[in-house]
Parts: sequence; C-alpha cells; structure tokens
Amino acid sequence: MKETELAARGLILAAGEASRMGRVKALLPLPLAGEAGREGGAASPLALLAATFRQAGVADVTVVTGRHAASVEPAARTLGLAVARNPAPEQGMFSSVQTGLRALLAAGGAGPVLVIPVDVPLVRPLTLRALLTAAAQSPEAVHLPTFAGKEGHPPCIPAAALPALAAYAGPDGLRGALAALPCRRVPVPDAAMLEDMDTPQDYARLRALAPLRAALSPEETWELLRLRAVPEKGLRHARAVGQVACALAEALLAARRAAPTAGAALRPDLALAGGLAHDIAKGQARHEAAGAALLESLDLPDLAALVRDHRDLSLPDAQPVTERELVYLADKYCWGGQFVPVAQRFGQKLEAFAGDAAACAAIRGRLGRAQALEARLARELGRAPAAIAQETLARLGKAMPGCGGAAGPATEGSGRAEASAQAFGAARDKTAGENRA
Repeated sequence: MKETELAARGLILAAGEASRMGRVKALLPLPLAGEAGREGGAASPLALLAATFRQAGVADVTVVTGRHAASVEPAARTLGLAVARNPAPEQGMFSSVQTGLRALLAAGGAGPVLVIPVDVPLVRPLTLRALLTAAAQSPEAVHLPTFAGKEGHPPCIPAAALPALAAYAGPDGLRGALAALPCRRVPVPDAAMLEDMDTPQDYARLRALAPLRAALSPEETWELLRLRAVPEKGLRHARAVGQVACALAEALLAARRAAPTAGAALRPDLALAGGLAHDIAKGQARHEAAGAALLESLDLPDLAALVRDHRDLSLPDAQPVTERELVYLADKYCWGGQFVPVAQRFGQKLEAFAGDAAACAAIRGRLGRAQALEARLARELGRAPAAIAQETLARLGKAMPGCGGAAGPATEGSGRAEASAQAFGAARDKTAGENRA
C-alpha cells in the first residue's frame, strides 16, 4: 500500500512568542473573500490552515502550542484539532517540530506528515494535494513545494522518517535532520506558500492578500500554464486575451470612478488572470467547462467563474459588467495574438460552417450577444472597447513579439496590474492597494 493511501496528517506550529508581532499570530483575523471575491468574513490563521488541510483531505491535524497555550489551545479544540504543548518553546521552532512528531508517533498512524508554521496561513489546498500526490509516487522522499524555483511550506515528511527526526540532536534543526533523506521538489502555482508574517508590516500585507486567495495572481496563472505544458501558440493567445481583459477592466474602473454614482468594483488583476487561464483546457471537449472544472478542483472558484463562460454568455440589463464579461469580450477580439473585430471573428466561423444551417444560426446568435455586450460596454466606457483592444495589442506586439516563459503575463501602461516575474507578495500587495484606492 502506498503511503498516501494511508491517512495523511497535518502539524501546525504555533508555539512561538511572536515578540516582533506583539500579538498572538495564530489568532489574528484575516479577511476572507465573499461572493465573486468581494467583501467576506474573517478567519484566524489557525482556522484558515485547519480549513485548508480539510479541503485537501487531511482530517488529522495537530497544533503545537507553547508561549500562548492558554489562548491558542481552546481555539484549536473548538476547531476540532488535537493539541501538543511544547514544554520548552524558547529552544526554537525545531523543538516544536519534535514535540509534534512525538505526539503523532504516540498516537499511531502511518501516513505522511505536512508541517507548517501558523504564520504561513495562505497556502492553498492545491499545494497540499500536489505534495501528497508526489508522495504517493515516491513515498521514501521528503517533498518540498516550490514556486518559480523558491522553496516554501509545508514540507511533506514520510512516516518512516518520523522516529529519526523526533530523536535528532544534530545541527541546523529541521534542515539538518532532513539532510540525510532524499528530497524532491514539487512545483506548484501557489506563491502564497512563500508568504509568512513575523511583523505588523507582514500582517498588513497578508491582510491585503487573503481575500485574493480564491483566484491565482497573474504570475501564478502563468506558472499554472507552464506546468500544464501549454504550447507557445496557446501562450501567445492567453497573453493577448489577458492583457486586453486587463485594459478593459482598468478603463471601466476609471469610468465608474468618474461617474456620479460609483459602479460595481472591478479587479484588473483578476481580469488579467482570467484572460490568461481562459483556454487552459483547449483541445478538450467543451473546453470552457473542462477548464472551469480543473480550476474548481484546485479550489479556485473566482478564476473558474471567468473561464466557464468565455465562449458564450448573455448579461441581463440589471446586472453590471464584471471581469467575467471582459474576459469573454477580450477573447473575441484576439485571433491568436492579433486584433480582430467581433463581426470579422464570427464571420470567419460563418464561412467555415456555411453548409450547416443549424450551426450558422447558433453562430449568429453568439454574434448578436457579443455585439450587444460590446455596445453596452461602449456606452459605459464612453468609447469603443474594440479601440482599447486594438491599442493594447498593438503595444504588446511592439514591446514583445514572443511570449516565452520568461516574459510571463507582463502588462503595458501605467497603473496596470503588475504581473511580471516579480515575487507574489509585491505584485499582489500593489494590486490590492490600487483596488482599494
């Protein structure tokens, strides 16, 4: 039986003093996204990690407490988590790791263990699942998640290694203890597992990032496309659609801010990510539904919603234009990486299906819906959205004719959602600040 066919276990380290933070990190509130990424409730790092483990299928989770046991342990038990108290947390984080491992050994169980500090609360379920899948294929190894080559949390440790780690007394803590074991890197499209919080400034940054967790950032989406081995032709089209969707979102956001009554909020970074991801399942039957299903399986509902309807949609007059409609229309303006008017785009399809009356009727229906949305958007923008698309693609073609992996989803123009190869934290923090301005 493979190791991950046994129940995996989670270990959350929450024993530190948090002297730089000045507050109990495990219990600080982090805002959550509501419907379609808008305002939602809040959850503590401890609660968020507990939910993440459960979403990934890990039900057996233990929290290691220490300095703030009096407040952390009741919260952990309320969440249905087991508790192990470190009697000497001043000896450092590895002492907490060993406390937790000894508790797991005493409880029994033969599955792998995912170990994460409570101050890395935004890691996504997709990362835990990727680690457990990799562990099933090579159960003797330690598995480490990476984003753009950078190692993050949590390590996935094989059960067979737990006794030696629990007894280790050598140098370099956990890193030293793991040095004798085979180690494999697992690339994931999740820069959030690199983000920790030790200071009030870190906490402010993670507060800005937490509501954005239900969708990938543009740079994470680009990494997902790379991991899915999307070919160069697909990357070129994805980048074009993403940039046009982002440009339309920024123009619409500016128009709404200038209007007497502010319209619905928009996230240009989400429009960009949706444009990048829209054809992620291209080549499969009903690729828009297949792509949405893939993203739903990764617990990315905001991104899935943009991909699901990019082939065809209609919008009632009472509902505002959102990132969903902008990704849809951006796709209609892009033939590969080149601009094409909506009528011409559908005209090509009518020519291709000229002998099929039913297909032509369906195409004309889709054309009418696209033109209706285009006209509605033009009224709200005060200019033709096709002109914005044409200008954006012209700049893109001059700036970067190819779209190889190093180029990523970078955008042109000032104020655009930053989405180059920068670190997740800087890009998402900037986007969050722009959208709250």
